[in-house]
Amino acid sequence: MAKTQFKANQVSDFNAGWYLGEYSDIGNAFDDYTRNSTPNYGLYVRGTPDLENAWRGDYANHPVTLATGNPPESRYSWGEKHWNKHGQGEGRAMGYALGDNYYIMSKDLANDQSAENTFAAWHFDTSGRNEPNRYGTKQAFYDSPGEKKKRDDARDERLQIADDARAEDDRLHDEKLEKERAAALLKIAEGAEYSRLASMRGGGSQTLGASGAATFKGKGLTSSENKRGKGRGTGQLRRPYGASNLSIAAGTGAGQGTGLNTVGLG
Repeated sequence: MAKTQFKANQVSDFNAGWYLGEYSDIGNAFDDYTRNSTPNYGLYVRGTPDLENAWRGDYANHPVTLATGNPPESRYSWGEKHWNKHGQGEGRAMGYALGDNYYIMSKDLANDQSAENTFAAWHFDTSGRNEPNRYGTKQAFYDSPGEKKKRDDARDERLQIADDARAEDDRLHDEKLEKERAAALLKIAEGAEYSRLASMRGGGSQTLGASGAATFKGKGLTSSENKRGKGRGTGQLRRPYGASNLSIAAGTGAGQGTGLNTVGLG
């Protein structure tokens, strides 16, 4: 089977610059390829249109060459002679076999970025796209299952962090409310205790009983005694006898009314 020239632009969903930058082993493989490749003069002729046409027109279509009478010369032989005599000096590109079915053209294989890009495209097209975790473009890599899972995991982690932060905020808020409630209850309890102690100590010379009536303390008269007329003030107790209702009859045998009885005195 005749080899065909491989070109990077024939591979879909592929970016040589990204592929080579992402997978360093491809660049290393190209370096090995350049060291092990040798010029192929038959491919040199096949890959150069004017040389292919010249070989076909001047030699291949004749049963024998007009000059020598020999069978037509092979591409390889004809191309080697042309390269050594003309092609090298003209700066033409040489042909190099690439795998079993392809070849590439290059003027300086070891230092040819275009040739390296073509090699990378050939690698991806023939094997790379079937290898695990190997992608032809950045977009394909981004859309890959592994990268999608990484993004989903990162998103879930961010959501979890946000949920944890909200839960902590809620906890701190509830804790603040509980402290405020406890402080309010403590203040109420302290007020009640203060009132209880104040009522036990008394509030001056008198306190109010359950009925609201004042109870006087000390050695003075009680209000009940005043009501019975026993404590109507010192004015009544000190009234002179001359001003009283007592009556003493001189020379009579019996007192009148409520006066004193003087019978037998004497």
